[in-house]
Amino acid sequence: MTLLENARIRLGWVKAHIGIKGNEIADTFAKEVTTDGIPASLPFTKSFLKKQLLQLSLSRWQAEWDNNETGRSVYSIRPKISNKQLHWSRECIQFATGHGPFPSYLKRLGLHSTDYCGCGEIGNPLHYATRCPLTLSITTRNQAHNS
Repeated sequence: MTLLENARIRLGWVKAHIGIKGNEIADTFAKEVTTDGIPASLPFTKSFLKKQLLQLSLSRWQAEWDNNETGRSVYSIRPKISNKQLHWSRECIQFATGHGPFPSYLKRLGLHSTDYCGCGEIGNPLHYATRCPLTLSITTRNQAHNS
């Protein structure tokens, strides 16, 4: 979904403030502008402005993503931001963020007494995918299958 995808802005005069002095004055001016005013026009098309706004937003978002201190595990996988939806499985999201059934994460939440894996090393996603002797047969089998 892009910014302003379904934005609809409409201006109009509504006679609904009868008897309220401030609103009466505002209504009078509004009526004058709609009947005597010079039609306003923008120097750019709506589609051009939407495209510029999208590019500016993505540029600012990328700068924040590049300079942020959080989310670095995901940044190492996806350094370039996009407004396109990623169709990652729940397991891939947990692996990329480290927010899953990993001792390092569960300890941080106070749900586990230690952040160590059963093999004695810190139990984080990278450990289980690359070094853990307890998951070596699974990761080796998956690497052979994907080759």
